[in-house]
Amino acid sequence: MKLSAYLVLVLALCSVHAQNVPAPSAADSLPAFKQDSLKTATIRALEAGRSAMGASPAPTVGNADSLETKLRHRHPLIGLTGSFAFANLSARELFVNHMNADTSASVLQPLDPVAIYFPVGLLVAFPVLPYLDLWLRTESFWNRSSGLSRDHASQSTKEYWYVMQGNLAGVGARYLIPVSLLSVNGQAGLYAAYTRFWSFGPTGLYSSHGSVRAKMNPAGVGSEIQVGFQQDFSKRWTWTGGLAYTTLSFESTSPWTKVIADAPATSANWTLSSLRLCLQGFYQFGTNNSPVSGTKK
Repeated sequence: MKLSAYLVLVLALCSVHAQNVPAPSAADSLPAFKQDSLKTATIRALEAGRSAMGASPAPTVGNADSLETKLRHRHPLIGLTGSFAFANLSARELFVNHMNADTSASVLQPLDPVAIYFPVGLLVAFPVLPYLDLWLRTESFWNRSSGLSRDHASQSTKEYWYVMQGNLAGVGARYLIPVSLLSVNGQAGLYAAYTRFWSFGPTGLYSSHGSVRAKMNPAGVGSEIQVGFQQDFSKRWTWTGGLAYTTLSFESTSPWTKVIADAPATSANWTLSSLRLCLQGFYQFGTNNSPVSGTKK
């Protein structure tokens, strides 16, 4: 009798404990649903601001501020410029007509339709405003175009050629596009530049018949418009790459007959228009400090 009363008391206590503990749902008892529950808890913690990841600032804001600081603390720079130019010479037709006028020979290879040459020079730039640099440039180029014909009687070949040479000095400006359009990651930046050129030194046209030399024009001989990007604004050594369009117009006091025997006796003048792929290597003076860490590079 006592044993039976003791068993009844134990069963009653177990029943009360079972009613107070909620039974797990069938969904939570499965491993897949347990993982979903953990993800839901993480998302709720982020929404409530309890996670360190939710409080981190957007990285692009810091990069934009860093780039703005670099632009405002630029230093004078010096560098080399080089271009790969595709050019059209307005006087080419005079040389072509001279070559075709020789009826005793047939053309084997016509004169080059497009001049490909490689202008090189020096550049010095001075920042004057947060987004504006003034620069001084020099440029030199030399290009030879040639064609071949065969004499009908002797079957010998004859070469027709002409050379265009230029030595230029220019002054211009480079505008750095504002930071809102300059970059989305705080690194490379876009720019637009303009240069006005003057001729100096031996600039002119040459052939086997003679030469004409361009005269100095106080108003300049042409200009260049360039767009490109700069790799870095704080490192001492950096480079830029761009695309440019250049137009140069020259005049000479000598007649065309000085360089082409059967050309008009008028004063020689010619225009050189080119599309260029440009590359410029810079050395930036001054101490360059990181706007974020404050350490010297």
